[in-house]
Amino acid sequence: MTRPTHTTRFTRGKLPHWEVEGGRYFVTVRCHDSLSEEVVARLSEIQATLQSIEPHSAGFIALQRQYFHTMEKYLDAGHGHPWLASSVAAEILADELCSLCNKDVEVPHYTIMPNHWHALLIPTSKCMLSLPQMMRTIKGRSARRINAALGRTGTLWQREWFDRWMRDDAEWSRCVAYIRQNPVKAGLVHTWPEHHWTQ
Repeated sequence: MTRPTHTTRFTRGKLPHWEVEGGRYFVTVRCHDSLSEEVVARLSEIQATLQSIEPHSAGFIALQRQYFHTMEKYLDAGHGHPWLASSVAAEILADELCSLCNKDVEVPHYTIMPNHWHALLIPTSKCMLSLPQMMRTIKGRSARRINAALGRTGTLWQREWFDRWMRDDAEWSRCVAYIRQNPVKAGLVHTWPEHHWTQ
């Protein structure tokens, strides 16, 4: 696969994001209380460095991986309230992910963990949404429905999210494997097909 021809940088909070023409994205969204203050501080240090690095560089890719693996290590430790361990909440989120097809965004793979979720997003050629608009759609709708279903109020998702655009098919395959193995690695199931919330 050839490299996308156009790259756009945008920032939410302190984490830089890169949107590319014809891009495919691996995204991670976590519950607002899923990481301790110490871990958030460590991630903020990495964020500060990412701000000034060119997105096609090897340094950016390496640092982005470091950010993700640091975050994921502590997410799987189960800090905070596991709102998504509720089958009602997970069902709502899965429904909202699938409904993105109505916005011309394919979601071929995802996994819903107790305090975070991962998904692969593919905007079709007809998609009129930017990546931030896709994320606002899924986060906003799912938060409202989950809060109502669980009888809770307040913030559900962390304002920031992590995203990575797939540079080639090998990277795509690695992310599919990662999504499938995440519930296994976290000790939720023995094999990924056993996890009802992994596709």
